[in-house]
Amino acid sequence: MKGDFCKEDFVTLINRHENVIHKICNIYTDTSPDREDLKQEIIFQLWKSFASFRKEAKIQTWMYKVALNTALIGLRRKNRIKQTELLEIHSEIEDVDEEKEIEWKINELYRAIQQLNQVEKAVIFLYLEKCSYWEIADIIGLTDKNVSVILVRSKEKLRTILGQTKKADDGK
Repeated sequence: MKGDFCKEDFVTLINRHENVIHKICNIYTDTSPDREDLKQEIIFQLWKSFASFRKEAKIQTWMYKVALNTALIGLRRKNRIKQTELLEIHSEIEDVDEEKEIEWKINELYRAIQQLNQVEKAVIFLYLEKCSYWEIADIIGLTDKNVSVILVRSKEKLRTILGQTKKADDGK
């Protein structure tokens, strides 16, 4: 495969789908240095496995598989990193413009997703990427039915986590 593609093709591929890598890093890490380390490891693993891509699946599906596996292996390697604690939220947020409010909500969603288990994180991530149940099942190695059950349960967990965060904010 590497014979068919040159370094420039790989760089173009990474640039085109950089958002996939960025989102996985945000979901599976909680600090900037860890995000950068994971990003570099994902890119390295993508390059290493570039030759094995057989074009049977979409390139984005292949990237999801490699990136998610890299993130999960990294977590296992760190001996099951402790679950991320919710970051302390400022007691009062005043005069927040709409853009900052949206950014804050996105960060809250990432923190909530970080509290899910590894499979739930992967399913939610792929769901947010608008993958079909079949694509999610194919990427993760589950049945469509399992994906459906995990997705329903994960959404409920997120509602609970986000509801607790909102209640905590309202009480301050």
